[in-house]
Amino acid sequence: TAILSGVNRGNNSPAFKGGDLTAIMGGCEIDLREASIEGEAIIDVFALWGGIEIRVPADWTVISRVMPVMAGFEDKTRPSQTAVGKRLIVRGFVMMAGVEGKN
Repeated sequence: TAILSGVNRGNNSPAFKGGDLTAIMGGCEIDLREASIEGEAIIDVFALWGGIEIRVPADWTVISRVMPVMAGFEDKTRPSQTAVGKRLIVRGFVMMAGVEGKN
């Protein structure tokens, strides 16, 4: 959670399940490039006048289920040729803010 501030975190879990990210007039960055998932993981996001950046490994597929209002979700990941069922679902609400997924 980042309110009028910034948060920068990483995760190297061999069985990442998901989490919650909240940015209100601030920013959250989470680096999951050293983590792994089995099947599917879910990250719930809420951003209001802020931003959230999620970095994922090259073999993950990012699925957006974000509701943007005067905001946006941008998937900057490069499609992997070796992605086999590793899906990160990003869901939540974003207002006058942005959420970005990238490798």
